[in-house]
Amino acid sequence: SIDVNLQRRVQSIADQWNDELTSIGVNDLAVVVKDVRTEETLAYVGNANPGRKRPGSEVDIIRSPRSTGSILKPLLYCALLQDGDILPNTLLPDVPININGFSPQNFNRQFNGAVPASEALARSLNVPSVHMLRRFGVPKFLDLLRKCGMTTLHKSASHYGLSLILGGAEGTLGDVTAMYARLSESYQNTDTSRIGKGDRLHGFPLTDKSALWWTFEALKEVNRPDEIDWRLVTSVKKVAWKTGTSYGFRDAWAVGVTPDYAVGVWAGNAQGQGVPGLTGARTAGPVMFDVFNLLPANEYDREYSRNGWFKEPDYGDYVLAEVCKESGHLKSISCGRVDTLALPRKSVRSEPCPYHKVIDGERYFVLPPSMEWYYRQHHPEYSYSLPKEKSDSQMEFIYPENGAMIYIPRQLDGSIQGITFNLAHRDPMKTVFWHIDNEYAGQTRIIHQMTLNPAIGRHNVTVVDESGNTISVGFTVCDGR
Repeated sequence: SIDVNLQRRVQSIADQWNDELTSIGVNDLAVVVKDVRTEETLAYVGNANPGRKRPGSEVDIIRSPRSTGSILKPLLYCALLQDGDILPNTLLPDVPININGFSPQNFNRQFNGAVPASEALARSLNVPSVHMLRRFGVPKFLDLLRKCGMTTLHKSASHYGLSLILGGAEGTLGDVTAMYARLSESYQNTDTSRIGKGDRLHGFPLTDKSALWWTFEALKEVNRPDEIDWRLVTSVKKVAWKTGTSYGFRDAWAVGVTPDYAVGVWAGNAQGQGVPGLTGARTAGPVMFDVFNLLPANEYDREYSRNGWFKEPDYGDYVLAEVCKESGHLKSISCGRVDTLALPRKSVRSEPCPYHKVIDGERYFVLPPSMEWYYRQHHPEYSYSLPKEKSDSQMEFIYPENGAMIYIPRQLDGSIQGITFNLAHRDPMKTVFWHIDNEYAGQTRIIHQMTLNPAIGRHNVTVVDESGNTISVGFTVCDGR
């Protein structure tokens, strides 16, 4: 039930921030505070400054479906951990991809080559998130979101596609905040056998304590690139939090959770106008932390929390496993440095490290060429020194992937525009010779890109470098009109 005193103070914070944000064209702001243990709503600001008449001022944002941006990424990360599909720091690809015309970009328009899964979540990187959803499956994730309590998903999995993880669906602030609250409640629930049909956690799919704990740990990381300096935010609490920004800068989200509370904030314009530069980190995030600072701390210890934060899982809630320090995968026989981590129970079936190789008594850490190309730009210490004759592959297509369906719009004159093929070579100085459907198309050096104009239909591009290494990619060009 509403806490009258807290409601008044949260309303005051919302109104003050609304006054400030209005100056940059952000007219509407909503805040909701939930008690994790009871899921009661303690404070509810459907829209700030309700007395100020403006278009959209009477819209209850907490109940209004809005594009979710990145706010659902923690649930996907947790689900993959729970199923053993990834480990907390498994290296994920962060390279250009194009899946039937869908080409996600990171917010900063850069690629990292490879990035640990926990860092991808903390930095809200889009490309690794799409790889994670592709691995987990859109239908499976859609079902999971519905079981978590998301009530706005009325379309099919094929309708949402992989954009589901990047804001391709709509959710309400009320639903999303309640889902975060259930993550915390699920972690602290001590007896799953007593969850009945009427219980809030009945059917809640994320129950593995280790997976939940690793998710909270990733979400409390505060020094996140591409966002404001959170050290300037006067928060005295540890908070597992996530921001989200929708396409066109229309919706800014920030949702956070502790063992006791969940706070959700939305900022934007109720009528849907975008505001250049509107992001969850710079608008909704500071409001969320101001609200958390109002909330009374429960300092006493409980089975799964201590000093206002989540305790590490108990023995029996995890398995101990040796993990490669460099790749984040389970240790393989070729790995050197390892960590022993407390992991979700299904982690034992995860893939062992695929990147370490021992050849002639020497240990090498070797990424695939496309990942290596971008990884090396951000990690100058990375050194690929595997003997050339021992390498699995000197080249790899960055775009397109084998079997791709490429939808190409027609130009005004009816012609099909060109397709730019992108290749990574471990030694960029090598000359590469390009062929399409067995016909010579040209050569490249250093920057291995080639624009070709294939007709509608199936094609094959083959490249050969000056040392005789060769790879091919098959694809189909479809009329995009």
